[in-house]
Amino acid sequence: MSIPPTRLYVGHYEKYDPPRNLGWTPAPTAGIHVIPPERTDMDREDAGCMLYLGGADPIRVEPAGN
Repeated sequence: MSIPPTRLYVGHYEKYDPPRNLGWTPAPTAGIHVIPPERTDMDREDAGCMLYLGGADPIRVEPAGN
């Protein structure tokens, strides 16, 4: 399954050293909190979700141009 390219705002970034134990292997080494552009008027913690990096699922992140 794949998700089409999607533009998101990064709310914050977290680095986990040691990797964060969330109950799956491999444990993620970082996380980014992302917010869809249409939800930026909401409380940021409720509007977005956390994407965990360094785990089993591939995630490709790149800056978007203006």
